[in-house]
Amino acid sequence: MDQTPSACCIEVTVAHNILAVFYEAFTPTVTINDKKERKPWGTHTFSVPPGDYEVAVSYPWIVRECGKNSVRFSLAPGETKRVHYCARLIRFIPGAISVTS
Repeated sequence: MDQTPSACCIEVTVAHNILAVFYEAFTPTVTINDKKERKPWGTHTFSVPPGDYEVAVSYPWIVRECGKNSVRFSLAPGETKRVHYCARLIRFIPGAISVTS
């Protein structure tokens, strides 16, 4: 990954309600600008160049993705944004997602 001074970071935290322990059986999908990666529940850091981004998170449920939600933002050189996603107890409702600096 690019580690130059102008490189940016997107830190994505993927969580679920503590009462929804059955979600641990599924691996969420983190999508950054249409590039999908399966990542375990937790926090993941992605080094990216400056630009415009759409980050989406969902998780599989039998034959479809559930809880999908996304945010859009721009990154300036050297900037880091933190995205927090939390799956809801009802799997067909989009998860809560937010972005902070």
